[in-house]
Amino acid sequence: MNTHKDEAKALFESGAQCAQGTFGALCDVTGCSREDALALSASFGGGIGRMREVCGALSGMLMAVGMHFGRYSLGDEQTSASKDRHYRLTQYASAQFKRRVGSIFCYKLLDLPHEAQVPISQPRTKEFYHSRPCLGVILAAVEVFDELLAAEQNGTLEDLISIEKAAEVTAFLNEEKYD
Repeated sequence: MNTHKDEAKALFESGAQCAQGTFGALCDVTGCSREDALALSASFGGGIGRMREVCGALSGMLMAVGMHFGRYSLGDEQTSASKDRHYRLTQYASAQFKRRVGSIFCYKLLDLPHEAQVPISQPRTKEFYHSRPCLGVILAAVEVFDELLAAEQNGTLEDLISIEKAAEVTAFLNEEKYD
């Protein structure tokens, strides 16, 4: 049985970029077909189209968070509370990702200038795979998602994303600013 990490690694090593490798590995949870998952996440690689903004692995993971945890009825009197809960979950997941890899920004993870790059992919050579932290970042994103699933299953998710803990999570995320 393949784990989400195995799936993510196989996708990335087959040419998927970071958002695709992350979101595509989670199809069993999101209910998306592999083809749809790869298409939906295609724009988010390279920190959104090689603009080096929010890391594609984080974007892919948050897409899966939305698919699995973000369902609520619009127009419902609880919509605001449901949105707020989901925003807390999103920030918590992003903070867990940042704790593991050091940043939520592609340019920082790759130690590049904060600027868009020519939108042409680099060849996937041995040097590419050796010089980039991308696989480890993808695996970290999948790991965070799996921990959210485990917390949901064992009944501890609500404690992790409580209103009482939200200010601490937000402050941690705000420590990182654009250069």
